[in-house]
Amino acid sequence: MKLSKFNTEVNYDDSIIYHNSFTNKFLLLDPFLYDLVHSIKDQSDVEMLYEIHEDFYNALLEFGFLLEDDVDEMQNVRNLIDSIDNQDTYYHLIINPTMNCNFSCWYCYETHEKKSQITEETIDKIDRLIKNIFQSNPQMNTIVLSFFGGEPLLFYNRMSEIMKKTKLITESLNKRLEIAITSNGLLINENVIEELKTYNIAGFQITLDGNKEKHDLVRFISKSKGSYEPIMQNIKNLARNGISITLRINFTKLNLVGLEEVIDDLQDLSEEEKKCIELSMQKVFQEKHSQELASSVNAFKAYAKEHGILHRSSVLADTVRNSCYADKTNQMVVNYNGDVYKCNARNFNQANKEGVLTEDGEVVWNEQHNKRLIPKLTNKPCLECSILPICGGGCSQMIVENIGKDYCVHNFDDDSKKRVILNMFLDEQIQLT
Repeated sequence: MKLSKFNTEVNYDDSIIYHNSFTNKFLLLDPFLYDLVHSIKDQSDVEMLYEIHEDFYNALLEFGFLLEDDVDEMQNVRNLIDSIDNQDTYYHLIINPTMNCNFSCWYCYETHEKKSQITEETIDKIDRLIKNIFQSNPQMNTIVLSFFGGEPLLFYNRMSEIMKKTKLITESLNKRLEIAITSNGLLINENVIEELKTYNIAGFQITLDGNKEKHDLVRFISKSKGSYEPIMQNIKNLARNGISITLRINFTKLNLVGLEEVIDDLQDLSEEEKKCIELSMQKVFQEKHSQELASSVNAFKAYAKEHGILHRSSVLADTVRNSCYADKTNQMVVNYNGDVYKCNARNFNQANKEGVLTEDGEVVWNEQHNKRLIPKLTNKPCLECSILPICGGGCSQMIVENIGKDYCVHNFDDDSKKRVILNMFLDEQIQLT
């Protein structure tokens, strides 16, 4: 028997959080049990552990902290990544109806294109693309249409046309269609909700930038009119109609102050309606990490949970089992003009373009796309990292941007890695209480 190379220990009060990143299991150890683990050097130590504390030995074995000597842990991780990124039962097609937006958030990385609008020509190409996807992949049983941008609801009529055309295809082939929308939430109305209820809606992602006061400083309709109140009302209307919302909070040190008011504003929803809303806390990338910031976020998540709104970081932190859409073989982003990308977290410019959609619904990929095909786990520092099975060495975009370099998602900072484990553990405790 041997200890897994994917065990990580994190100090927590007077105990130690022990985590295995392949099984994603936790044990909370007192100092005596922790010393027992650290005493294991060879097989005789394993046998002694069994004799001293059989229950603890069995827990270590059950949760993957202890393994048979012949287990190839790296191959297990490769197999896991392959099974997730190369699944062949569903296709994720992201469509940008426009790159224009009705807001100008200070931290946004995108360049708004005022006159951009998806054309009938591009819609026809998308229609043929979807037919081709199912014809060339008979085992494909689901297509997920995600609308992104820009603000996609600026051209909801074009979104509606695409959804209707795709529904005709999927119904004729007895396939499943799901719809997901990333929106700032301002343009949602009763007509939009009523039409969307006729589809399988995976959900909305809608962003707030703090409580009413803070949000309205970032996202405003005019100098005298903020957007918080209509967006909050639209969020609640979605929940009352049973549509799931990921409520993304783009947080900074400043807008965490008073953030509990967002949760207070959702308290007129029923307990069942609140279940439609899940928090996703996302630090604005210009904001530096600090312990004070982390403590404020954890306090807010606990407050939200106490009032019926849960957070998802314990799930999303596992970026192998929940790998980025761009890592998956059966995924692409089609821009309003027919240009094709994989990643939508970078500018939709010519340098990042990976292909074009042709008249017959085929994709002609370019050299930029070929870089993305470099296999994961070729970055040497990752091979010795204890959190590899939940990190995976970052997404394929990181591989593209670091070809020929040694890199680390956490900048080779062990404290940063341990914060991931700690936050996952704390989130699990919140879910259980």
